[in-house]
Amino acid sequence: MFDVLEARMNCVAHKKLANAMATIGTSTVPVIFDAEYSAATVGSAHMGASTPQMQIMNSDVPADFAGSTIQIAVGTSAPVAWSVAERRPDGEQPAGITLVFLERP
Repeated sequence: MFDVLEARMNCVAHKKLANAMATIGTSTVPVIFDAEYSAATVGSAHMGASTPQMQIMNSDVPADFAGSTIQIAVGTSAPVAWSVAERRPDGEQPAGITLVFLERP
């Protein structure tokens, strides 16, 4: 019962927090896009990396889109092409959200 309520609440929150639109095949759906940059030091070398990812509602995830190209438009910016690197469903008690790690095609 709780997982159903959690999934319902996550759906409402996701629609309010979505900051981008993703076009997957012929469907365009709201997503939460994040390309967080993280800095690190290895010895005396300074390095940085980003981990682009999107959170998408399970109901909006195509059955098989691994390796497919996704167009993501943040705000009014032009869409940028990304490839699906990895997909992580939200666990054994579905809360309705899938985390998708992206990379440049």
